Amino acid sequence: MTTSNVDRSTDKQPRFSVLIPLYNKAAHIGDALRSIQAQNYDDLEIIVVDDGSSDDGPEKVRSLATSDSRIRLIEQENAGVSAARNTAISAATADYLLFLDADDLWKPGLIQEIEALIHLFPECGAYSTAYSHYYENSGTERPIHPRFPASTINHSQFSYDFFEVASRGELPITPSSCCIPKSVFEEIGAFPLHEPMGEDQDLWVRIAYKYPMAFSRSYKALYRQDADNRACISNPPDQECPFSLRLRATAEASNDPRSKAMLRLTANHI
Repeated sequence: MTTSNVDRSTDKQPRFSVLIPLYNKAAHIGDALRSIQAQNYDDLEIIVVDDGSSDDGPEKVRSLATSDSRIRLIEQENAGVSAARNTAISAATADYLLFLDADDLWKPGLIQEIEALIHLFPECGAYSTAYSHYYENSGTERPIHPRFPASTINHSQFSYDFFEVASRGELPITPSSCCIPKSVFEEIGAFPLHEPMGEDQDLWVRIAYKYPMAFSRSYKALYRQDADNRACISNPPDQECPFSLRLRATAEASNDPRSKAMLRLTANHI
């Protein structure tokens, strides 16, 4: 593993660490980084973990880092997206970790929305904004509408139970729209290794066992649907994902009052 970064040893701890796993996304990583720079928010570090790319994505990161000292590049042998994210988590120095996939984008104001959620709901284990599916070829966005309880209809920012919401429709949280306190990872562990699909949902489930989550209805993240080398295209699952099998086993053996919602979520996944 190699690291290239500006020495921050005399700097104060940043408020946020932005963590980006990179693998053969040279066509998109520059746009992702520029969308962070467009936040006009300086109190952060940006950690890109290159997971053994064979294209020139790492060079594009180095080029942008010459004019932005917040950017740090870590290079490792290919081990998968979870390993790359876990390396970034270990390297992060902030108390709050923001995630952005190398082919996704943020709209201006995302960090401010996350800051507001943290202030309003300090007890939560994850924070996220609304997100849209983005089709770069046509320049169109399709907003995603999770089915939140009716009690939240007049609220732009609120906390919720992940199992209840995710079991009834679209996921309310994605890696590129979320922030997680580093202390949560220290409590529940990081992303599961050697699971090419559903590794993010495994994390949401483990957080939801212990914490509520918070949500902003402001659409601040773009989940690109026509990017190169998308995992859901290159690694389509042919069976139920491991996170779902584990969740079903837990729900069937648990007296948790949310067990029905947990089982509904596994059915929704299938």
